[in-house]
This record gives sequence, structure tokens and C-alpha cells, in this order.
Amino acid sequence: MEQWEIAATDHTPLVQFDGLLSILGITGRSYPEEGLDFYEPIMQRMEVRSTSTNPIKTLHLKLEYYNSSTIKALAVLIGHLKKAESNGHIIKVIWEYEEDDEGIKDDIDMLSDVQNVDIEERFIEF
Repeated sequence: MEQWEIAATDHTPLVQFDGLLSILGITGRSYPEEGLDFYEPIMQRMEVRSTSTNPIKTLHLKLEYYNSSTIKALAVLIGHLKKAESNGHIIKVIWEYEEDDEGIKDDIDMLSDVQNVDIEERFIEF
């Protein structure tokens, strides 16, 4: 099964894809200098897979810090998950964050409402 990884940098998160489990994980800090350019290849891969027989079904986020470009990219990625859901697949979004981070909580609520998706919240410490 396909697996790939994009190593983290000072401004970009670790991105890991496991084709066997159909999970895309994004971990760390995300404020890429080129905005959406960092996420473009990830969004393209997810779009292609969204209509396949084995789409990405789980998006697992552990973002300590991110910028507005990252939120836009996450909205697109969740949109691709929703495409897979419309093709009969069960999808899941998991977001791990520090319990007292109201900014992330607000973004979770906004994405959940806009994308009409349940986001499983888990509290962690970075």
C-alpha cells in the first residue's frame, strides 16, 4: 500500500499518509512561507483519492500553531473527505490540541459547521 511522508521544517508540519489505514496525519506547526503552496500537492493527492475505491478516510491533526492559509487548506482537505463520504465511505476527522486553546476550538467549531462534519476533539499537551 502507498505510504508517503513530508518532513517537518521550522514552518511546516510533518505530513504522513498511510494507505493501508487510509489516514492522513498532519502534526506540528504550520505557517508555510508560501501559504497554500505547501498544501497543494497534498490537496491534489487527496482529491484524486477521494473518488477511488480506497480514499483517504481519516484526517488526524495535531497542530500546535497554524496560520490562516493552513485553515483554508484544512477546509479543502475536509471537503475531499466529504466527497469520499458521498461515495459511501465512513470518514473521520480527529483534532488533538491543548484544552485551553480557545482559538483552535473556535476553528474546529467553524470548520465543523461550514463543512457539516463531526470533528473528534482530543486534548493533549505539546
